[in-house]
Amino acid sequence: MIKVLRSLFVALFVFGFINSSFGQGKTIQGVVIDFDSKAPIPFVNISISNVSKGTATDAEGRFKINIAKEKQTTIILSHVNYYRKEVLVSDSLFSGNLTVYLTPKEFQLSDIVVSAGLYEQRTDKLTKAANVISHREIRDNMNSNIIDVLNKTPGFTQVWEYHSPIILRGLNSNRLIIMKDGNRRIGTFPGGYFGQDINVYDNQKIEIVKGPGSVIYGSGAISGIINLVSAEPFGSNSNSIQLSSGYGSNNNEFLELMKLCHKREKFGMSLSGKYRKTDEMIYGSGEIADNSNVEDRDISLNTGYKFSDKHKITFNANYHYGDWGKPRGFNGPTKRFTKVRNKEENFHTDFAYNYTPKGIVESVNLNLYYDSGWRDYYQYKYSVVSGKVSTLDLVHYKNSYGGARLYTILNLSKNNKMTAGIDCYLFRLDNPSELFDYYNDTHGTVEGYKGAGQQNIGAFINDEWQIGEKWQIVAGVRYDAATVLEGKKGTIVGRNEKRDAFSGNAGFVYSPNNTTHISFNAGRAFRMPITEEMFTRVISCKGIKVGNPDLQPEYSWNFDVGLRGKTLKEKLKYDIALFYNILDDFINEAPADEPDVDFTLRNTDAKLMGGEFSADYQFNNVLKPSNSLYLGLGAAYVYGIELLEGENAPMFGVPPFKMNIEAIYRGLVNKKWITGYSVKLDTEYAAAQNRVAKIPEGTEGGPWGYVPSDAHAVLNFAFGVNSNSLIGFPKLRFIVKNILNTDYQPFGSYIPAMGRNFKVILSFHF
Repeated sequence: MIKVLRSLFVALFVFGFINSSFGQGKTIQGVVIDFDSKAPIPFVNISISNVSKGTATDAEGRFKINIAKEKQTTIILSHVNYYRKEVLVSDSLFSGNLTVYLTPKEFQLSDIVVSAGLYEQRTDKLTKAANVISHREIRDNMNSNIIDVLNKTPGFTQVWEYHSPIILRGLNSNRLIIMKDGNRRIGTFPGGYFGQDINVYDNQKIEIVKGPGSVIYGSGAISGIINLVSAEPFGSNSNSIQLSSGYGSNNNEFLELMKLCHKREKFGMSLSGKYRKTDEMIYGSGEIADNSNVEDRDISLNTGYKFSDKHKITFNANYHYGDWGKPRGFNGPTKRFTKVRNKEENFHTDFAYNYTPKGIVESVNLNLYYDSGWRDYYQYKYSVVSGKVSTLDLVHYKNSYGGARLYTILNLSKNNKMTAGIDCYLFRLDNPSELFDYYNDTHGTVEGYKGAGQQNIGAFINDEWQIGEKWQIVAGVRYDAATVLEGKKGTIVGRNEKRDAFSGNAGFVYSPNNTTHISFNAGRAFRMPITEEMFTRVISCKGIKVGNPDLQPEYSWNFDVGLRGKTLKEKLKYDIALFYNILDDFINEAPADEPDVDFTLRNTDAKLMGGEFSADYQFNNVLKPSNSLYLGLGAAYVYGIELLEGENAPMFGVPPFKMNIEAIYRGLVNKKWITGYSVKLDTEYAAAQNRVAKIPEGTEGGPWGYVPSDAHAVLNFAFGVNSNSLIGFPKLRFIVKNILNTDYQPFGSYIPAMGRNFKVILSFHF
């Protein structure tokens, strides 16, 4: 830790060294314009290469700056929402006005999503709530996985530090779809896909659309969808190298990131890599979380080619290896003598072809994807007396899946856009296991299931009408047919079950003016039961589970009401989203009749209700004309009822009221070594949750969700500086998570959260 602080001090000293020498010169003036909207851009940082003085544009995008009496001077323009630009000024421009156009960064356009309807839409024009998380937010906060990134978005809940289930609106990962570039990802965990094998840094942005999404995306999109979007490989003629190195003090975390980019107008390619390794983390109490160390390795290739303005292809390939453990006792106080580890390897590839004639047929799109991987699940049991390992249950999961989507977007008229398509996927899983008894020195094998899985095909139509300037109406319908396969066990061919489902969606957006939008959406989403739920016998951290072949698809009738917009001269942005969700044939745990089996599953009924609220306000000209203060607030609440258990029985996994508050101050220095800085202070508050589901009969519960949680608040801090004049445009960020070292247990968790953690990350862009 001393070495880290020493290195941090040296880095800050280097950044803080100011060279104030600047000769007499002439004054030039100009304006900075958005290349797309042609609107002036306020508060653009403007500096001169190799000198200390600088300025910023005013609210109208205008600026004045002194430059030395030299034949050529390089002016550097930078803004968080635009690509950095250098302009070479010659003598002929000294007495004239300069107009500079900046190109917006796509990942900063937080009001645009493509995931809601498979084409670009403004978030305030959607019938459901949506959020966008930029690449900058991911990198600057040194997040380790998807749930770390999502945790502060209203509606999401995190249980553990490592590989937590992703909970949205009280429903876990089984009831939302996580995608990479619009392609479904599937996991081998009973609780759904956790996203632990995705490099979150290798994404341009993350799009979140809350509420039913089955019309477009099919089975599982009940609480919403999450789409991790890659950057397009094409661009201006450029080559670049991005390097980042980070360290976390609590668990001795090392993070190394690299990205190489080669971009041309018609061809581009990028190669990304990530390496992350940690020791065991430390709780707020000072106790070491035994078996919590992690190691991740990721490599990604992104390339593409434009045959013409109408035809292009893109190709992505991703490799992941992970070795990670769960802290002892994470699955209950009686399981302290159980240790769970996972080793996994995964290869994912996808291909996309886009044809954009730009007529009645706006586009025709084809997506193909394939995924292959394995995961070894180690469950060690230790003797209560000696503390030595007594048994090991080792399950070898091997999975492969692939899918395709073909769809077209049609402009039926100026105000009517239709999307129609067909998609399918096939998933297969093998799960042989080995049983070791170290006391008796015996070893046995269980064949498990070979070729178990499911396959699904669906077709959909989604239509959107713009009626005048104030009304927008959306409606869609979908049909799916699925087959669930038990697979082979030895020479015995297992059972097959067929299921089908209809889903639909209808909603509107009413905009009384350009800054106020009222939305309503009614949607019927569904989830097909999967092979682990219908057939297979699985060893998990909850215990031994056996499937139920009589399970039916679960349905959701979801009603969403939204109010979003801007006020107070468009400086205050707000978003209110309320929902009511009726769950029919909800698949839930139940006691099992078989001996040596802990639980099975059954169809039941439930309902959820709640909402999210977010607001932010930016104060400009704070202390200096170029400095700003951003204030943000987010809150969410969910109430769930398990109808089969009683009129007001708590539903499993429903989190308490949660709120986040943050303040960010950004300043401009424009000295030779420092261009700007930022200071961030935020707090996370969660209320107590005493409404927890009762433990299913015959089981000891599960790894989370069956224990009450106390109210707690966590305070975090971050400070960052950046330079536009040093080689590599370095950016240094210092983060303190859990400043007060609060010792608390997150919602549903049997173990405490991580204690105070100092993080530092240094980034270069050559």
